[in-house]
Amino acid sequence: MKHILLTISLIFGATAASANSYIKYYEFPKKDCHEMFIGIGGLLEEADKEWAYLEENPEGSPDALEHAAKIQWYVGLAANYTTILKAFCDKD
Repeated sequence: MKHILLTISLIFGATAASANSYIKYYEFPKKDCHEMFIGIGGLLEEADKEWAYLEENPEGSPDALEHAAKIQWYVGLAANYTTILKAFCDKD
């Protein structure tokens, strides 16, 4: 029984190490990285449009809260994609 557990743990350990080394050296194609960069810029532009609208409306109104939620969503999504871009595209 000890040998079976040892064998299973070695197999899982080798698989995890192999997957980690693959992720470490994987890089998205340049075209995909460029499209992701453009998409991040588009999300931030949309957040900026919502911000301009938010500045014109009184704070606390239902309409202002809706636009604030949109800003939060756009910026959060842009941050998530930026993390992916840095992890898989900026391999200097």
